[in-house]
Amino acid sequence: MSCVKNHRHDRKLAIRMLGMFSILSLSPAAQSGEWIVSPSITLDEIYTDNALLANDDKQTEYVTRVKPGISILREGARTNLDFNYSPEYRYYKEETRDNDTVHMLRANADAELMENHLYLDLWATADQTRISSSRNSPDGLTGPTENLDYYTMGASPYYTTRFGNTSVLEARYSTDKVDYEEDTEVDSTSQKYNLILGSGSYSTAQAWELSASHTREDFSGTAEDNKISIFRGEFLQQITRRWAVAFAAGYEDYDLVIGEDVDGEIWSVGLVFTPTSRTRFAIGGGERAFGDDYYVDFEHEASRSVWRATYKRDYISARDEATHTSLFQRQDAFGNVVRDAVLDNPPPVRVTGVSTLSAEYYEVDRVDASYLFSAQRTRFEVRGGYIKRDYVVDTQDTEDSTAAISFSRLISRKITGVGRLLWSDHEQELSNYDEWTASLGLGYLLGQDARVSIGFSHLERDGDTELNTYEENRVNIGFMASF
Repeated sequence: MSCVKNHRHDRKLAIRMLGMFSILSLSPAAQSGEWIVSPSITLDEIYTDNALLANDDKQTEYVTRVKPGISILREGARTNLDFNYSPEYRYYKEETRDNDTVHMLRANADAELMENHLYLDLWATADQTRISSSRNSPDGLTGPTENLDYYTMGASPYYTTRFGNTSVLEARYSTDKVDYEEDTEVDSTSQKYNLILGSGSYSTAQAWELSASHTREDFSGTAEDNKISIFRGEFLQQITRRWAVAFAAGYEDYDLVIGEDVDGEIWSVGLVFTPTSRTRFAIGGGERAFGDDYYVDFEHEASRSVWRATYKRDYISARDEATHTSLFQRQDAFGNVVRDAVLDNPPPVRVTGVSTLSAEYYEVDRVDASYLFSAQRTRFEVRGGYIKRDYVVDTQDTEDSTAAISFSRLISRKITGVGRLLWSDHEQELSNYDEWTASLGLGYLLGQDARVSIGFSHLERDGDTELNTYEENRVNIGFMASF
């Protein structure tokens, strides 16, 4: 696809996404609220000794990266807006790759259209996905292949009503769209209908919910649609102040374009232990239409640290993964609101990726664990993860394990030292490799809202073929300012 065509595609999607949010942001209710606007600019000059990640015959490159950013937050009585956008322009001096612009966007808006009854949610994202068989760096800056850009947008009007303090009824319609930059034939739209009846505020010892949903997914490259129907009931009973028991039962039906249709009963039993307001542990198991179903959820928060660990089985698609982005989170690990989500919560490094883009649904086993310690001068974080994707075709099955350690320390009033170690292991029938990335850097504060930085990083991949085995060294000089 030519650069001209890419940019036209980008502009068309950007206009669509920005247009949706202008409807709310220009309304009288939105203008009456308090606005927090945080613009920024980041400049980087990067030297790499292996721009195409080759095993031999390495090529050097100088990459200039320009990243303007804007983060807007407004919280009002009836209208809210959370808009975060940071396009990244990449200029390759030695022309080892085409110059490129990568768009990063997470925007959410909601409005109360009829008091206590009618509401509207809007959202849009621009992000990238990594194909697990691709040979590129985790940030997509180097290598013969690139991460794949994609864009999502959606709207969800819904109506709620209360029946005294006994129950709450919600009827919701949602529609969204996923567009990939390349011609992948998996651009798609979906329509989803939800009806939920849940418990009210009459009892704090019990909570229940009955839900019914039907989803239809239309893909550009297929004649048929995916159709998913789920009926589910949940009940939570408090036994003591610390212990509760959870039950779920229902039925689900997946009428799929690719692979066999799946349908069957849902049931699960679990325990919830909450010894303090800062600690929660839940565990349970049962069955779903696709097989056994288990979950574990643990969280503990102290004054300066947070522990988290989760395990979950699910039945999802690449589309589901694309529509659940972690870009520019508005809250930090302690639940505090972040003023500038673009600078303070930048896009995560994409270590793992989907095996293929299609309309297919597949089983997923996922484990995530993290520990964060944050003090006035020191920040230390450890993360680990495991994700197994079980596709219809066995050769596409993947297992990815990851671990990361990051550290930062305020050395003096103006100097900060940072370090990071990232490891991943990818297992697939046609592609196996281990990958390490180590980086060190220093930042110097020029003023209250500006700093310069210098850093060095080393990437090493050990693959099952010579082509998939390589090393890369980088030196980075950067400047960042907020306004």
